[in-house]
Amino acid sequence: MSKTVHDIKVLGPGMGDFTRLNYGMEEGDWCITQGTNKSYVVGWWEGKVGMLDFPETSADEAVWLVEGKIALTDTEGGRIEFSAGQGYLLPRGFAGRWETISDAKKLYVLLMP
Repeated sequence: MSKTVHDIKVLGPGMGDFTRLNYGMEEGDWCITQGTNKSYVVGWWEGKVGMLDFPETSADEAVWLVEGKIALTDTEGGRIEFSAGQGYLLPRGFAGRWETISDAKKLYVLLMP
């Protein structure tokens, strides 16, 4: 059966199931949709200024930063910054520090192995 406009998922803030995250920063996440067996997850994240260290990621994450500025620092001290309008692919296995330099919003897709 063909899909219709009723099958289209709207992406953006306030769409999907909301989770208040508790990783030491003021942040929240909306899970908009996910694939069979969570093979992928599409979501919207918003966070205030802050930083946190995180262990190796278990999935690739494609990100489009919609608002704000963030920095990622790897365990060897390498650092890269992203501003609104930029995107990146965070590879599975990356570990380091996330820093929200100015309040930020991102659209993301987690790609499970």
